Amino acid sequence: MRLLAAAAAGSLLISSLGGAEMERALALARARDAERQQFHHRYLYELPGPVVTQIEVVTPFRRLVIIGEDHVARGDWMFTRGLREAEEAIKPMRDIMTIRATIRFNPLNTFIQSPPYTLALSARASDQLEPIGTNLTPQFSNEFKAPDGKKLTGSLIGATLESSFGAGLVGPAARTVAVTLEGKDVGHVRVDFSQLE
Repeated sequence: MRLLAAAAAGSLLISSLGGAEMERALALARARDAERQQFHHRYLYELPGPVVTQIEVVTPFRRLVIIGEDHVARGDWMFTRGLREAEEAIKPMRDIMTIRATIRFNPLNTFIQSPPYTLALSARASDQLEPIGTNLTPQFSNEFKAPDGKKLTGSLIGATLESSFGAGLVGPAARTVAVTLEGKDVGHVRVDFSQLE
Protein backbone atom coordinates (compact mmCIF):
# COMPACT_ATOMS: atom_id res chain seq x y z
CA MET A 1 0.00 0.00 0.00
CA ARG A 2 2.94 2.36 0.57
CA LEU A 3 3.80 2.19 -3.15
CA LEU A 4 0.28 3.23 -4.12
CA ALA A 5 0.27 6.02 -1.57
CA ALA A 6 3.53 7.34 -3.01
CA ALA A 7 2.09 7.13 -6.49
CA ALA A 8 -1.06 8.97 -5.47
CA ALA A 9 0.95 11.74 -3.85
CA GLY A 10 2.81 12.41 -7.09
CA SER A 11 0.02 11.59 -9.54
CA LEU A 12 1.34 13.01 -12.78
CA LEU A 13 1.82 11.31 -16.10
CA ILE A 14 5.44 10.23 -16.39
CA SER A 15 6.22 10.51 -20.07
CA SER A 16 9.92 9.72 -19.72
CA LEU A 17 11.25 7.32 -17.08
CA GLY A 18 14.17 8.32 -14.89
CA GLY A 19 16.06 6.15 -12.39
CA ALA A 20 13.75 6.88 -9.42
CA GLU A 21 10.61 6.08 -11.45
CA MET A 22 12.18 2.88 -12.76
CA GLU A 23 13.08 1.72 -9.24
CA ARG A 24 9.53 2.42 -8.09
CA ALA A 25 8.07 0.50 -11.05
CA LEU A 26 10.31 -2.51 -10.30
CA ALA A 27 9.39 -2.40 -6.60
CA LEU A 28 5.73 -2.45 -7.62
CA ALA A 29 6.40 -5.45 -9.89
CA ARG A 30 7.66 -7.32 -6.79
CA ALA A 31 4.75 -6.22 -4.59
CA ARG A 32 1.91 -8.39 -3.31
CA ASP A 33 -0.76 -9.44 -5.79
CA ALA A 34 -3.49 -7.27 -4.23
CA GLU A 35 -1.31 -4.16 -4.44
CA ARG A 36 -0.43 -4.82 -8.08
CA GLN A 37 -4.07 -5.45 -9.00
CA GLN A 38 -5.07 -2.18 -7.35
CA PHE A 39 -2.40 -0.38 -9.37
CA HIS A 40 -3.48 -1.91 -12.70
CA HIS A 41 -7.17 -1.28 -12.00
CA ARG A 42 -6.67 2.47 -12.58
CA TYR A 43 -5.63 1.80 -16.18
CA LEU A 44 -8.55 -0.48 -17.15
CA TYR A 45 -11.94 0.95 -18.09
CA GLU A 46 -14.86 -1.47 -18.44
CA LEU A 47 -17.64 -0.29 -20.75
CA PRO A 48 -21.27 -1.43 -20.42
CA GLY A 49 -22.11 -1.22 -24.15
CA PRO A 50 -22.60 -4.19 -26.47
CA VAL A 51 -19.57 -3.54 -28.73
CA VAL A 52 -16.68 -1.94 -26.83
CA THR A 53 -16.05 -3.94 -23.66
CA GLN A 54 -12.79 -2.47 -22.36
CA ILE A 55 -10.33 0.35 -22.95
CA GLU A 56 -6.86 0.04 -21.45
CA VAL A 57 -4.02 2.54 -21.10
CA VAL A 58 -0.38 1.46 -20.92
CA THR A 59 1.92 4.32 -19.93
CA PRO A 60 5.72 3.94 -19.99
CA PHE A 61 5.69 3.52 -16.18
CA ARG A 62 3.01 0.81 -16.28
CA ARG A 63 4.80 -0.91 -19.18
CA LEU A 64 7.88 -1.36 -16.98
CA VAL A 65 5.72 -2.70 -14.14
CA ILE A 66 4.23 -5.26 -16.57
CA ILE A 67 7.69 -6.25 -17.88
CA GLY A 68 8.90 -6.66 -14.28
CA GLU A 69 5.86 -8.76 -13.34
CA ASP A 70 6.53 -11.04 -16.30
CA HIS A 71 10.12 -11.60 -15.14
CA VAL A 72 8.98 -12.28 -11.55
CA ALA A 73 6.35 -14.77 -12.81
CA ARG A 74 9.15 -16.67 -14.57
CA GLY A 75 11.23 -16.71 -11.39
CA ASP A 76 13.67 -14.03 -12.55
CA TRP A 77 13.64 -11.90 -9.40
CA MET A 78 17.07 -10.46 -10.21
CA PHE A 79 15.55 -8.44 -13.07
CA THR A 80 13.66 -6.29 -10.56
CA ARG A 81 16.73 -5.72 -8.33
CA GLY A 82 18.78 -3.57 -10.71
CA LEU A 83 18.28 -0.98 -13.40
CA ARG A 84 20.59 -2.09 -16.20
CA GLU A 85 18.43 -4.96 -17.50
CA ALA A 86 15.25 -2.95 -16.96
CA GLU A 87 16.66 -0.01 -18.95
CA GLU A 88 17.50 -2.38 -21.81
CA ALA A 89 14.06 -4.03 -21.70
CA ILE A 90 12.11 -0.75 -21.77
CA LYS A 91 14.42 1.03 -24.23
CA PRO A 92 12.38 0.43 -27.44
CA MET A 93 9.16 1.73 -25.79
CA ARG A 94 10.61 4.02 -23.12
CA ASP A 95 8.53 7.10 -24.02
CA ILE A 96 5.63 5.34 -25.74
CA MET A 97 2.03 5.20 -24.53
CA THR A 98 -0.33 2.52 -25.80
CA ILE A 99 -4.11 2.55 -25.82
CA ARG A 100 -5.99 -0.72 -26.40
CA ALA A 101 -9.66 -1.43 -26.85
CA THR A 102 -11.47 -4.75 -26.91
CA ILE A 103 -14.39 -5.16 -29.31
CA ARG A 104 -16.94 -7.99 -29.12
CA PHE A 105 -19.30 -8.94 -31.92
CA ASN A 106 -22.76 -10.41 -31.64
CA PRO A 107 -22.41 -14.23 -31.86
CA LEU A 108 -24.86 -14.20 -34.78
CA ASN A 109 -22.72 -11.81 -36.84
CA THR A 110 -21.96 -12.67 -40.46
CA PHE A 111 -18.70 -10.71 -40.73
CA ILE A 112 -15.98 -12.14 -42.96
CA GLN A 113 -13.64 -9.44 -41.71
CA SER A 114 -13.88 -6.85 -38.99
CA PRO A 115 -15.53 -3.51 -39.72
CA PRO A 116 -12.91 -0.69 -39.79
CA TYR A 117 -13.05 0.41 -36.15
CA THR A 118 -10.47 3.00 -35.11
CA LEU A 119 -9.34 4.66 -31.89
CA ALA A 120 -9.80 8.39 -31.39
CA LEU A 121 -8.66 10.91 -28.80
CA SER A 122 -10.23 14.25 -27.96
CA ALA A 123 -8.28 17.35 -28.83
CA ARG A 124 -6.73 19.27 -25.94
CA ALA A 125 -8.77 22.41 -26.52
CA SER A 126 -12.12 20.73 -27.18
CA ASP A 127 -14.00 17.45 -26.97
CA GLN A 128 -13.80 16.92 -30.72
CA LEU A 129 -12.51 13.42 -31.44
CA GLU A 130 -9.44 13.06 -33.61
CA PRO A 131 -8.63 9.63 -35.09
CA ILE A 132 -5.27 8.15 -34.12
CA GLY A 133 -3.35 5.48 -36.06
CA THR A 134 -4.88 2.14 -35.12
CA ASN A 135 -3.83 -1.47 -35.59
CA LEU A 136 -6.81 -3.82 -35.68
CA THR A 137 -6.29 -7.51 -34.85
CA PRO A 138 -9.33 -9.75 -35.47
CA GLN A 139 -10.19 -12.45 -32.92
CA PHE A 140 -11.65 -15.75 -34.03
CA SER A 141 -13.29 -18.58 -32.12
CA ASN A 142 -11.50 -21.93 -32.06
CA GLU A 143 -11.25 -23.96 -35.25
CA PHE A 144 -13.86 -26.62 -35.67
CA LYS A 145 -14.29 -29.71 -37.83
CA ALA A 146 -16.85 -29.94 -40.60
CA PRO A 147 -18.86 -33.18 -40.98
CA ASP A 148 -16.39 -34.29 -43.67
CA GLY A 149 -13.49 -33.89 -41.21
CA LYS A 150 -12.00 -30.71 -42.70
CA LYS A 151 -10.78 -28.09 -40.25
CA LEU A 152 -12.64 -24.83 -40.61
CA THR A 153 -11.58 -21.43 -39.31
CA GLY A 154 -13.61 -20.26 -36.35
CA SER A 155 -16.05 -17.40 -36.62
CA LEU A 156 -15.09 -13.76 -36.05
CA ILE A 157 -15.96 -12.96 -32.43
CA GLY A 158 -14.22 -9.64 -31.87
CA ALA A 159 -11.12 -7.55 -32.37
CA THR A 160 -8.39 -5.77 -30.47
CA LEU A 161 -7.56 -2.18 -31.41
CA GLU A 162 -4.18 -0.74 -30.46
CA SER A 163 -2.46 2.59 -30.93
CA SER A 164 1.00 3.61 -29.71
CA PHE A 165 2.37 7.15 -29.71
CA GLY A 166 4.71 9.46 -27.80
CA ALA A 167 3.45 9.84 -24.23
CA GLY A 168 4.29 13.55 -24.28
CA LEU A 169 1.56 14.13 -26.87
CA VAL A 170 -1.17 13.45 -24.31
CA GLY A 171 0.09 15.42 -21.35
CA PRO A 172 -1.38 15.34 -17.83
CA ALA A 173 -4.94 16.28 -18.77
CA ALA A 174 -8.38 14.66 -18.98
CA ARG A 175 -9.17 13.48 -22.51
CA THR A 176 -11.84 11.32 -24.10
CA VAL A 177 -10.64 8.01 -25.55
CA ALA A 178 -13.14 6.53 -27.97
CA VAL A 179 -13.67 3.71 -30.44
CA THR A 180 -15.21 4.98 -33.66
CA LEU A 181 -16.69 3.41 -36.76
CA GLU A 182 -16.87 5.59 -39.86
CA GLY A 183 -16.42 8.64 -37.65
CA LYS A 184 -19.18 7.72 -35.19
CA ASP A 185 -18.48 7.13 -31.50
CA VAL A 186 -19.42 3.55 -30.55
CA GLY A 187 -17.96 3.59 -27.04
CA HIS A 188 -15.79 5.95 -25.03
CA VAL A 189 -14.35 6.77 -21.62
CA ARG A 190 -12.96 9.93 -20.07
CA VAL A 191 -9.36 9.30 -18.98
CA ASP A 192 -7.71 11.71 -16.56
CA PHE A 193 -4.08 11.19 -17.56
CA SER A 194 -2.96 13.38 -14.64
CA GLN A 195 -4.05 10.53 -12.33
CA LEU A 196 -1.93 7.95 -14.15
CA GLU A 197 1.80 7.41 -13.99
